[in-house]
Amino acid sequence: MNIKNMLLTTAAATLMVSAAHARDFTGSLFLPGQGEFLSDTQIEWSRTKARHVKQIKNFALSEELTYGLTDNFSVYGGIMNAFNFDRLTSRQYNNEHNFAYEVGAKYNYSYDNILTQVGLGYFTFQPSSWFGHHIGGVKMDNDWYKELQFEAQVGYDMGNGLVPYTMFTLDSPIDQADRVIDYSVFAGVHKTLDKWALDGGVRYDFVTHGDNANQWYLQGEADYFLTDSVAVGVHGDYFLGGSDYQHDMTLGAQLKVLF
Repeated sequence: MNIKNMLLTTAAATLMVSAAHARDFTGSLFLPGQGEFLSDTQIEWSRTKARHVKQIKNFALSEELTYGLTDNFSVYGGIMNAFNFDRLTSRQYNNEHNFAYEVGAKYNYSYDNILTQVGLGYFTFQPSSWFGHHIGGVKMDNDWYKELQFEAQVGYDMGNGLVPYTMFTLDSPIDQADRVIDYSVFAGVHKTLDKWALDGGVRYDFVTHGDNANQWYLQGEADYFLTDSVAVGVHGDYFLGGSDYQHDMTLGAQLKVLF
């Protein structure tokens, strides 16, 4: 399950391919300008099979809204509902309460053709609402799970809409004695065409708990510009190999609106 792997639209600089091309607001190196909003609505299906654990399926809907306080500094808020979450709970939870929330801020800086971005976020959900009050006779904690998220990106604008970039993320709970840290590194390319935007690369995830699991993924996204401010697309990732999973994949569709 990859609730947070698809980090929703972020930013660094307005990419202009040419005077004939529309503004590309779909890439991971984009933030809305001052006074602008960027809406990213996603529906996502995932299937995960870890070793010695039965297969998990997830169907989720999420919305993230980003607002530009300045041309290079934005704040965002997001909400996600896993309305068909197939976990190890025999569906003991209430679907209507399967919500997770996220808020944060992002800042970008560009120098010549070098694009950079840093971000800090806060993610939370209530375990008992997701998994039920008891799992296998164990009572779930009613306290909210809280997690801090850090993200950094560096890209290089090669012109003609081509931007290779790399992204590093770090997630960690802030109220647990045994503090697990999830690391992720992505290396890929974003390409802007006349009516399309394509993004793809390879991601490496490393989790510092248990046997320090690691996974490799192939990740991609394609968006089509319906207008200068509306784009629809698909995204996904596919498990290539690692120490903890037998198979893992995510497929999704998104609607992005700049206004």
